[in-house]
Amino acid sequence: MKVKAEDVQLDDGLLAISSLTRALGGQAQLVDVGSLLWILIRQIVPCDAMALFLPDDEYENVVVRFAAGAQAHALRGVSRPMATGAAGWVAVSRMPLVNGEPVLDLGFRAESLRSSVVVPLIESDAVVAVLGLYSKELLAFTDDNVRLLELLAPNLASSLIDVVIADEDALGPAPRPLAPVAPLRLVRSR
Repeated sequence: MKVKAEDVQLDDGLLAISSLTRALGGQAQLVDVGSLLWILIRQIVPCDAMALFLPDDEYENVVVRFAAGAQAHALRGVSRPMATGAAGWVAVSRMPLVNGEPVLDLGFRAESLRSSVVVPLIESDAVVAVLGLYSKELLAFTDDNVRLLELLAPNLASSLIDVVIADEDALGPAPRPLAPVAPLRLVRSR
């Protein structure tokens, strides 16, 4: 079954209206703000997928709590240690990364995604989230895209702070990361 562009626009419009309605009613959730962000951001910075990584201080990770676009179902729940991968590095360094390898954060889930732009969203000196945009095109993002996202970042962080807190209260802590596998030891038999 082929999906028409008009159907996608209608679905996006309905999603935006329902999300906006909840937001205006003071009942916005991360999925509402994330959905509105996805609908708007891809008009400004063309991309095929988006992920919002939230810091999990207890386990010193960043975890995808919202994803949209290509392979969104596979991106939700991805967890990376702080300072590793693009999102972890951006969370610690507080500097954006342009045209990084999506596989650094998403692993095998990024099979069709070939470049990323990752930006920290900071409010009152705290990293509220890390925004990752992904493209199927190699080297898809420009320095102008980064500058634009950096200009938007403070407003995005401030719009996310309340829903991030509510999301953490509703969902509880992020999934605990898997323990590292112990290295194999070769033992000689006698």
